[in-house]
Amino acid sequence: MNDTVSLTIKIDPALKEMLKSFALENQITLSQEVSQRLQDSLNTFQHPAVDNQGVIEDVDAPLSLDEIKKVRALLKKTKKKK
Repeated sequence: MNDTVSLTIKIDPALKEMLKSFALENQITLSQEVSQRLQDSLNTFQHPAVDNQGVIEDVDAPLSLDEIKKVRALLKKTKKKK
């Protein structure tokens, strides 16, 4: 059995009625409808990289040789400044 907690929020009355109608169509409670929709939205949300500047990158890809050289050069510069 899932543990649940209570959450009180304020929403537009029209939105509440819309959610109630979806819950009725799906034959589930309003609480179940809202919970499922929230969970679905969180599961499909892609968290962008902080500094991606609108570019989607494969963060799991290994660095190329050129990228490694650039990182080493940057590290050397910071060591010289200290």
